[in-house]
Amino acid sequence: MSKRKHDRFVRRLETEFSGEGKNYRGISSDLSRSGLFIRTNHAFAPGTIIDIVIHLPGGNSSKLKGTVRRALKTTVVSLKNGMGIELIEKDDFYIKFLDTFFPDEEGPEQQAAGGTLSPETVQEAPIPDPPECMIVVCSNCSVKNRVSSSKAAFGSKCGRCGHPLAYKD
Repeated sequence: MSKRKHDRFVRRLETEFSGEGKNYRGISSDLSRSGLFIRTNHAFAPGTIIDIVIHLPGGNSSKLKGTVRRALKTTVVSLKNGMGIELIEKDDFYIKFLDTFFPDEEGPEQQAAGGTLSPETVQEAPIPDPPECMIVVCSNCSVKNRVSSSKAAFGSKCGRCGHPLAYKD
């Protein structure tokens, strides 16, 4: 039997997180109503409270707050480095995103409101145009990386080997 309170699903989304005055980027994975796993080589110690921004499909960003419950840093290839996060604050974008995967499951947010949210209480956020992306080939391992044009100037790295990507104008 699982110790988890809620079902989880794997969805890899670009994630930014900060704590103790440090900012890092990672990939979300294994999401649920009560927690998520962030794949990163920059895990914080258990007990650290961090702010998280997850870039959702459709251009929305979700702002969350969570407590690091476990951190994993290993050289074993089959295990993913990162940290397990218990969420302590969620915004409406994250809740709506989860509702697309678990439409019949009520989270604590809906239970506290006395059931599921009605269409009158939920305002639809305008969906911005998807960001323009470019394909950049890593000079180190030759893997093609899709990079948002608006984030190219922030020093993107290869998704496979972590080598800095070089852009050609």
